Amino acid sequence: MSEIELKFVTGVDAHDAFTQSVLPLFEKNNIRVASHNTMRLENDYYDTDKLDFQQRKMGFRVRGNDGRYEQTLKTNGVVSGGLHKRSEYNIDLNNSQPDLTLFDESVWPEDFDVQTKNEGLTKQFSTHFTRHAYVVECENSVVEVVLDCGEASTDKASSPINEIELELMSGDINSLFVLATLINDHMQVRLSDVSKAAQGYQLLHGFNAKIRPLPDFLALEDTTTTEEAFCLAVQTALAHWQYHEHMFVESGAIKMLGEVAKSIRLLLQSVSLYLPVLQCPELLALHKKLVAHAQQWTWQDDLQSLRYLLSKKSLFNKTLSKHAAIVSYLQGRQAGLLHAHEPEKLFFDNQATDIKIHAIRLIQNKPWQQATPGFDHTVLDHAKGWLSQGWQTVQQSMPLNKTMGPANYSSVEVVLRQTLWSGFLLGDLFVEERGNFRAPWLDLLTGIDELNALLMLKESVVDADVGSDAELRKWTAEKLTTLIRVMERTRTVAMQRDIYW
Repeated sequence: MSEIELKFVTGVDAHDAFTQSVLPLFEKNNIRVASHNTMRLENDYYDTDKLDFQQRKMGFRVRGNDGRYEQTLKTNGVVSGGLHKRSEYNIDLNNSQPDLTLFDESVWPEDFDVQTKNEGLTKQFSTHFTRHAYVVECENSVVEVVLDCGEASTDKASSPINEIELELMSGDINSLFVLATLINDHMQVRLSDVSKAAQGYQLLHGFNAKIRPLPDFLALEDTTTTEEAFCLAVQTALAHWQYHEHMFVESGAIKMLGEVAKSIRLLLQSVSLYLPVLQCPELLALHKKLVAHAQQWTWQDDLQSLRYLLSKKSLFNKTLSKHAAIVSYLQGRQAGLLHAHEPEKLFFDNQATDIKIHAIRLIQNKPWQQATPGFDHTVLDHAKGWLSQGWQTVQQSMPLNKTMGPANYSSVEVVLRQTLWSGFLLGDLFVEERGNFRAPWLDLLTGIDELNALLMLKESVVDADVGSDAELRKWTAEKLTTLIRVMERTRTVAMQRDIYW
């Protein structure tokens, strides 16, 4: 069967917080609790030695509940910013031993040797938790609200489970969003696309904090409609946001915060770009929310400059490693930024989760279809005009007959980044020369990142008042001069490239 659900995680006991803060509001919001069940679920997840299930992004478990057993297969399905659509197959068992051959053959991929895989199954990890399941009636729909509290564990490690899942049993998908908004307004939650199985595999294999890079371009075709292109852009930004949010929570790696900030800016640029065509009150409201929320992440620019300066892989490491006092000052400044802004609290911020719910609801309901024509025209109809408008703004901001210094580059950074984001969103429609055109502009952005880091170092040397400040000031000034010279040459090359659209 197919299931549609939204999933939250919270940092506290999910059921206690729900019963104290949300459940009392149901009657006021015309939500009726039809039933409430509590059960203790013991789940063992199985895979082969080659991890065939994990590699195919499938989950297979045996669940025990009060002496009864059931095996479940979950396929990869589709995740759109936290809204899960996937297939699930359940078979009752006489005991706790798994048996893949009991499933219908149609559930398996064509090249899946069921008998061989069945013989090679071994238990990988467990997720044991108490489940509170509420069946509620909301706006003529029936939704199951499930609260799971417990832990995922292997022989060597464990991690807590505090999740809230909203599954549509019948009726309108908008009922999920009504309940999600009510929960977000009264609890500290964040949307998640990490399954319990994925959590268990992380414990099993250890956590590898790797950035998942965006593609060079958003994948589009000549026939892609404006609506389809926008929905794909939103899904891409949300997935990037949630993945790196999870990566930071698990690892504390500062580089993940830069990716979160990038996701928010990509989502904002996507909405800004398409708003003139897909005009509707709901999209305008999302734009206003994103503008406000993006301001809460501007401190990330300073944090990433500090990360760059302190990285052992940076161009500055060889010199800065000789000056322990300034390195200590920069480390203190980095820690101060993290302490002041508490990024994990930002993840559970009501505004952040509200934006995600709003965006997911938007691409599900597509309200522009009732508000404006043209949504089903190809995005190619608009792409050339949008790209030309952006690059005209860039060219006006940095004309070739004007010499640019550090302050000039800092002032055009936002416009340049927005224009390059538009190229990311639309460039796949123009395959021929897009990379050749964008390369020097992307180099220029890298130069601006280095420039921001050097300007921060220059400021820090003054503020720290270290003993070797004269030497560092001279070195920083020389680096700035050299960098600006290279950037000016790159700008000249970029300005002379022919547009690709």
